[in-house]
Amino acid sequence: MGSHRVAALVAGFVLAVVHSAAAQRDDEPPKTPDKAEKLVYADFETAADGKTISSRGGSVTITSYQESDLHKTTAKGVADANTPERVHVKPGDPNHLAKFEFAFMAPNQWAGAGLEIKGQPDVDGKTPAEDVTGFKKLTMQLYAKGAETVRVELSSRGHGVDLQAGYPQMIFKVRPGLNTYEVSLKALAQPSWVDVKMDPKKILQKLTAVSITVFCEPCLPSEGMLIVDNVTFEK
Repeated sequence: MGSHRVAALVAGFVLAVVHSAAAQRDDEPPKTPDKAEKLVYADFETAADGKTISSRGGSVTITSYQESDLHKTTAKGVADANTPERVHVKPGDPNHLAKFEFAFMAPNQWAGAGLEIKGQPDVDGKTPAEDVTGFKKLTMQLYAKGAETVRVELSSRGHGVDLQAGYPQMIFKVRPGLNTYEVSLKALAQPSWVDVKMDPKKILQKLTAVSITVFCEPCLPSEGMLIVDNVTFEK
């Protein structure tokens, strides 16, 4: 789908672009940017080797899952790369948004497709952790077609607080059009089905990725897209 189609879908919305924060060295302990009012986690203004990256160079990858492997979820962004496209709201607008298309199949009791956004690039195969407990909320702009529900999940891997599944998260309904959403970090909670419980603060102290996922439970056959911009931690 070209940029002109995206423009037609979300025309009339103007998004603010904020410059990225400085990258943290991997050999330093996680730091909370106490003096910063916000941390722009991903504004999608940059790509490297044809792949979309976060504001400070972390990978941005498309993820998908489903109950039945016979009815697999499909998700696509940049051709031959597991990364979202960078698109514009309207012709001539320099601001970029991340976009991917997805398709859910049935029967499936559950399925989903989303973006995993790492704040920083991996170093020696490990994603640096950072402490975001100094912030109160996570904001983002979203446009979703073909799905009504979005899950925002914060995770940590490789720093002693790994979980197989069920990291602290928030689920909400999306509204028509491109809108700004706020996730209170204090409101993050693990799903009720998780056996291994962990204080969400421990994850926020060693954050490595933010995931934004559209999903269905149960699923009907559907096709759609998710557009994301300006994923930002704010005080």
